[in-house]
Amino acid sequence: MTDFSVDLHVHTSASPDGRSSLQALAAAAKAKGLHALAVTDHNLCTPVPAELDGVLLIPGCEVSTQAGHITGLFLERPLDLDITGPLPPPEAAVDAIHQAGGLAALAHPYQKPGAEPERLALPLDALETVNARAAFKVPDANRRAARLAQDWSLPGVGGSDAHDAAEVGNACTVLTAEELSLPALRRALLAGGRAVLYRDTPHVRKGLSQWTKARRTGLSRLPKAALYLAYCAALDLCNARRSPKCLL
Repeated sequence: MTDFSVDLHVHTSASPDGRSSLQALAAAAKAKGLHALAVTDHNLCTPVPAELDGVLLIPGCEVSTQAGHITGLFLERPLDLDITGPLPPPEAAVDAIHQAGGLAALAHPYQKPGAEPERLALPLDALETVNARAAFKVPDANRRAARLAQDWSLPGVGGSDAHDAAEVGNACTVLTAEELSLPALRRALLAGGRAVLYRDTPHVRKGLSQWTKARRTGLSRLPKAALYLAYCAALDLCNARRSPKCLL
């Protein structure tokens, strides 16, 4: 049995706010010693090769639902789910993921202030207990997610939620498996892995991804995106200085 480091939450430039190609993400993963990446673009089952640059690629999708985001992992085929109109109920997303042969994981359940994922009753396979972007607005989001996974007796998984190559590997899941293959990693996830946070993603990366999304969706959104990017950069500066006078 061998330990494999797997980033189970990564977005390519196919996502509206993704900034890096699949090739760039795989190269970053290899440079950081990761063995596999789950490609989980927003509401899109991006086709991926079996491996790229020596990194195993896991087909996935992050589905936006009425109750937050649910990640489909190890998908065997695209989801049979209408995700172009109103947000689907979470039950429909989980069912579609299972019908596609995948595992359903509740993503960053406490990322948004006021979230109450504990009210959900879903046949989930895992819960994202470590997300490198989750603490942007809720500092203890990952800790609360880990407690929820324990309460629900679900395996905890970790992912960077990378939207560009610089974020890859900020968080990952260590899976103990007999080999580096999709079936072996799938079994290892269900058996329980170890979610690891190496670093919280800087706020400015979120600002950059929102800037990218604004550029793609209309020039009228650029001023607001520019202000948000500047705000994120200021937050990082305050955090770096650790000044109690920074009230942004």
